[in-house]
Amino acid sequence: MAADQIPSDPAQYWPDTPAPGWLTDEERQASLDGILAERDGPIWIFGYGSLLWRPAFQSVESRLATLTGYHRRFCLVMRRFRGTEECPGLMLGLDRGGLCRGMAFRLDDVTVDEDLKGLWRREMVTGGYRPRWVKLKTPLGPLRGITFVANRANERYLKPHSLDYAAEMIAGACGPVGSNAEYLHATHEHLLGLGINDRGLASLDKLVREKCAAIKR
Repeated sequence: MAADQIPSDPAQYWPDTPAPGWLTDEERQASLDGILAERDGPIWIFGYGSLLWRPAFQSVESRLATLTGYHRRFCLVMRRFRGTEECPGLMLGLDRGGLCRGMAFRLDDVTVDEDLKGLWRREMVTGGYRPRWVKLKTPLGPLRGITFVANRANERYLKPHSLDYAAEMIAGACGPVGSNAEYLHATHEHLLGLGINDRGLASLDKLVREKCAAIKR
């Protein structure tokens, strides 16, 4: 499945009964309410992974942005959507340390409530992420935005691992939404299109392509 065909709402792939560890609608709403209680202006969302190429909202403004204190890493085990219980893949998260360059998107005040509900439904399927207000640097000055960082206390969190270990998981994983490799490739390609060079992601992308080619032989 191509990146532009991937549904922005993964709910259609949820089983009738949520898997253990998945958030209830009430828990998801409580999380969103908690974030909105700290709102003090326009809502900006910091995208660093699939939100760059498959956002769950319509933005009215976007800016290149840098977040310090976190870096982009495949650190959440994925057993659905782009992986299975038998062959899990990995999802991107923001892990502690370093910095991350991505995009800040400003939501429309008219549709912000529905946009945020859709975003929470997509990103807060489990407790793998923690939504946070963060300070972002942009070419037009600093701003405050919301992003989703990896929850190190969650069972899906994978401690720092080797590049080869990550590549093996990503190259072999596939689910109803598509392959894990497509997720990596689309993110890397969109970062390059924005002029963002993530050397770690570039190395992982190259290694996964090599492993995928070897699997097809």
